[in-house]
Amino acid sequence: MNAVTVLLAYAATLSWLAPPVLARLLTHRTVRPRVAVAAWLVTVATTALAWIGALAMLTVGALHALITNSAVTFCVDTLGLTHVLVLPTSASTAIVVALLVPTAAITVRTGWRVGKTLNSTRRANREHAEAVHIVGHATDYVGVVAIGADTPTAYCVASRRRNTIVVSTAASAALDPAGFAAVLAHERAHLRGRHHLILAVLNAAHTALPRLPLLRAAATAVPVWLEMCADDQAVRHHGRQPLLSSLYLLSTGHPLPAHTLAAAGTAVLDRMLRLSRPPLSGPRHHDIVAAAWVACTIAAVPVAALTFCIL
Repeated sequence: MNAVTVLLAYAATLSWLAPPVLARLLTHRTVRPRVAVAAWLVTVATTALAWIGALAMLTVGALHALITNSAVTFCVDTLGLTHVLVLPTSASTAIVVALLVPTAAITVRTGWRVGKTLNSTRRANREHAEAVHIVGHATDYVGVVAIGADTPTAYCVASRRRNTIVVSTAASAALDPAGFAAVLAHERAHLRGRHHLILAVLNAAHTALPRLPLLRAAATAVPVWLEMCADDQAVRHHGRQPLLSSLYLLSTGHPLPAHTLAAAGTAVLDRMLRLSRPPLSGPRHHDIVAAAWVACTIAAVPVAALTFCIL
């Protein structure tokens, strides 16, 4: 067994087994949103680094083997194919080429799809932000634009040039001052936390590798936890009842623009149930377990690499 094998085994294990473990461990009744977001993102990041590291080692090693005519050594040391010692050198070279071509093709295709999706998301956000400033009108609140609409809605759209909170005239009329302030605090928490960047990267990765269970689960779970993080920020400044009432008034079920973060756009019922319960207080067992998961996940790759350097 070598470093490539360990990295591939580690990445594959987390890709398929981490989603059910995290789904069981992390619930809004037992863990704080920030801890849940950290657990998901660390798991995705370390898994991605393990996949990238293994593919990079395979690609560089295969190219080096072809250039230096050391295909036999590569097959034995890196791939563990000891039977190639009794085969002609051309057979080892064919194995290396057969490994290099699809590995390089998958890597390039995945990178291209991720980049394309990120660019498309960034362009859509920029165009949406420009459009709402054209059709809407400024308000007394910095960065808040009002648009004429019969449906009560509020959301934020982030772009490189400007971050904008969009509120419909129906929402302004339906919400009382305390509820309106809670909604603005919720949306500002999204923008301040750069939640749109987190979701853009997750969605791009999921689009590039839609069948990978970890990415599929993360793209579904993380948006809910980020909404709860923004809820907590709003509650901290304006209380639970104003936000709870606002979520009820804004939860119309109407579709929202793509790539936006709306106060009443994701898992509204679960969030309202969470807000109606007493808040978590003190260190919780699941918080500690989730933090331990994060620490072990972060440490796994460097520990494995160090082990193989020593051995």
